[in-house]
Amino acid sequence: MEYASFPREKLTLVKRIAQGSFGTVYKALLENQEVAAKRVETEEGHRELKFLIELDHPNIVKLIGIVDNGVDVDIILEFCDGGSLRSYLNAHRGEHLGLRFYDWAKQAGRPIAYLKKMHVVHKDIKSPNYLITSGNILKLCDFGLAKDLDATITSATETASYPWMAPELLRDNILSPTYDIYAYGVVVWELWMTDIPFEDCKVPANLTWRICNNNERPPIPPNCPKPIADLMKQCWQIDWKKRPSMDQVILMLTSAEQSQFIAMIAGPWELEKEFRQDGPGKLNVTRDIAVCPCGDIAVLSDTIDGVCMYSNEGLYKSHLDLEQGMDPGVTPYPSNVTVNADGIIYVTCICYVLMYTAQCVYKGRWVAMSPDNKPSDSENTWLCGLTIDSNGQLLVGQLKSPRYISKHRHDGSHIASIKVNIRPYYLAATSHDTIVISDLNIVQIVDSTGQVLHTLNTYRQMSFCWYPRAVPCYNDIILVCNSDLGNTHEISCFSVSAEYLGSIAVRDRPYGVAISKDNCKLLVGCNDRVVTYAIKSLPIMHSLKVD
Repeated sequence: MEYASFPREKLTLVKRIAQGSFGTVYKALLENQEVAAKRVETEEGHRELKFLIELDHPNIVKLIGIVDNGVDVDIILEFCDGGSLRSYLNAHRGEHLGLRFYDWAKQAGRPIAYLKKMHVVHKDIKSPNYLITSGNILKLCDFGLAKDLDATITSATETASYPWMAPELLRDNILSPTYDIYAYGVVVWELWMTDIPFEDCKVPANLTWRICNNNERPPIPPNCPKPIADLMKQCWQIDWKKRPSMDQVILMLTSAEQSQFIAMIAGPWELEKEFRQDGPGKLNVTRDIAVCPCGDIAVLSDTIDGVCMYSNEGLYKSHLDLEQGMDPGVTPYPSNVTVNADGIIYVTCICYVLMYTAQCVYKGRWVAMSPDNKPSDSENTWLCGLTIDSNGQLLVGQLKSPRYISKHRHDGSHIASIKVNIRPYYLAATSHDTIVISDLNIVQIVDSTGQVLHTLNTYRQMSFCWYPRAVPCYNDIILVCNSDLGNTHEISCFSVSAEYLGSIAVRDRPYGVAISKDNCKLLVGCNDRVVTYAIKSLPIMHSLKVD
C-alpha cells in the first residue's frame, strides 16, 4: 500500500481524541485535510505502521502517510468522525440496532477474514477498536498488538483486553489462529445487546477464573434468535480448533438476515413518497440508482445532467459534471452508477469509468481492461454494468464483442478480467465470489472465471413475462427489476442458487432499484421519478437486558 512522508510543518494537531497503550491519537489538519494523527514512540507503534503499510481493505482504517522527526513518528490515518463503536453503543445502551445489527456485524467481520488471508492476527478485536465514518462504515484500527501468524499456534507475551481475551491466551499464554474469532463473538454480543461485556467484573484475575474455569461467557438472552445465539456460542468454543472461520460466520449472518428479508418480501410494502424535479435534476427514464454511505441517493437518468444527487428525503442537491470527464466534443452517455464505502461515485460512460468525490467533484477517469490486457478505449467499446464486490473492488462490464467483466481496485488499477457469454448491462456481486449478470433478456450467475453456474429461467418459475433490468444484490438476495411492457411490475427476488423467493409488487414499471441506507425502504426508479416503498411491519428483533 502506498503512503507519503510529510514534513512536520505540514501537520497541525487540533485536539487529543484518544490515549492508547502505544500512542496518543489527535484530530489534526494535514494541509487543510482532516486526519487522525497517532504519535508513537514504542516498538508496538512502529509494528502498527509495518502492518498498516501492507493492508488495504474498505473496513480497515486507511494509512495516509507518516511524519517522522527522528524521535517519534506520527502515523497519519483517515479521520472517522463518528467516533468509536464503543462510544456509539454507550450512547444507545438498552436500544436495539434493528437491521443495522447485521450490517455492522458483517462489517466488523470482513477485515478479520481479510487479515486471515494475510496471515495476520489482530489480537485486540473489541468495540473500542472499530471506528465509524460519517457514512456508518466500520473501520478496524489499532494494530499495535498484531502478529504475523501462519497456521500454527505461537506463544504470546503481550496482554490484550480482558473481556475480549480468549481462554487459550488467558490460561496458557497461547495465541491461536482463531483468537480473533473469539473476540469477534464478544463484539457481536455487544452489537446485539448494546451493552458492556462483563461490566460487573473489574478484577482481571476473577474474570480469568470465570472464563477459563467456569467457562462463563457474556449472557445471551433467551429471546435472542437462535442463529445469532449459535453464532456467538460457536465463536466462544473453548477449543480454538472448533471455532468457525470468519467466512463461515459471515455466511451465518447473511443467512439469518436473509430470513428477515424473506419475511419482509411478503410485505406489507406501502408506497411512502415519490420525487421528481423540474429544472435542475429533472428525471427522465431512470436507469440506475445507488445509495451513498451518507444516505444521499445517486440517480442516473436520460437527461443532460445524467447523474443527479438527492437527499434521503428526495430533495435535489446537485449533479455530476460528466462532460468534464469526457473528451471535448464527445457527448457523455452514462449507463450505470455505483458508490463505494468511502463515498466515491463511479459512472460508466461510453468507454470510461468516471470518478467523483462524495462532494460531486470530478476526480479522474480510467478504462477497463480486456482479458488479453488491452485497454478498452477503442471505438468498439461500450462500458455498462458496474458494481462493487465485498472486497471493495469494482466490476465493470463491456457490452460489445468481446464481452467481458473487468475487475479494478478503487483507484482504477486493473486486477483481472473474465470473458462472459451475455451482454453485462447490469451487474451485482455476491459474497460467494460470484457475479450476477443481466442482459435485459436473461439473468445469469457466473463464477470468478465466467463459468455459468445458474440461469434464472423465469418463464418456468413465474407466470408473467420477463424483461429483467437492474439486478442489485442485497445480502445475497438478488433483486431483479421486471420491466415487462405489459401490466406486470414487480421486483423479483432470488437466492444465489437461483431459487425464486417471491416478488414485491410495485406501482409502475421498475427500471432501477436500491435499498435505502437504513435497510427498510425500497427505492424504485420508475421512468421520470423515484418511488420509495417502506416496510410497515418489520420482524421483531428485540433482545435487550437479561434480568
